[in-house]
Amino acid sequence: MSTGRKSLIGLSLIVFLVLGFMVSGNPEGVLLDQLIMDLVHGNNNILVIRIMEVISFLGSEVFLFPVMGTAIAYFTIKKRYYIATLLLVSSLGSFIVNHILKQIFQRPRPFEYFLVEQGGLSYPSGHSMVSMTMLLTIAYLLIRKTVDKKQKSRIWTAALIYIFLMGVSRVFLGVHWPSDIIGGYAAGYVFFEAYIPFVNKKLLKRDSA
Repeated sequence: MSTGRKSLIGLSLIVFLVLGFMVSGNPEGVLLDQLIMDLVHGNNNILVIRIMEVISFLGSEVFLFPVMGTAIAYFTIKKRYYIATLLLVSSLGSFIVNHILKQIFQRPRPFEYFLVEQGGLSYPSGHSMVSMTMLLTIAYLLIRKTVDKKQKSRIWTAALIYIFLMGVSRVFLGVHWPSDIIGGYAAGYVFFEAYIPFVNKKLLKRDSA
């Protein structure tokens, strides 16, 4: 692993823990939370709201579980256990870890900004964390046998755009503070970097996928 990646992992972990300490049990915004939420919600447009609802739906368990479940079942039947395992950990595994983290930090949602109904706790954002782990994993799988640098760049760019828009949609819909999104990204990246080498060590050599 490169020094740059190690530094990014360390920075992400620090950001996640510092934000977690600041927001734990705190129903108010921290840092620039309030300012950003007020700016975003100062002039809502119904068309933009509908677009953000669609983007948010694409990151929900209602959409992801059937899609990822089908993909995991397919690769399992094909005996592509390495791919199936990474998809399982990046989706269901990330979702479970996120739920545990939310129970630890116990941050209420910004109810006064809600544009849609949403239950549960707020930090870290589940949509942000799961989209981070899942899309990075999908991109990682797609570029494993790709030699074209431009193609690799396009894959990573598409994944990052999806991840970014998922976070934006949650802030725009008022169901998360911006700090929840940043914490979700940070936790998702650390989790991704943790399980990739673990699964590689266990399965990569035994799977030709």
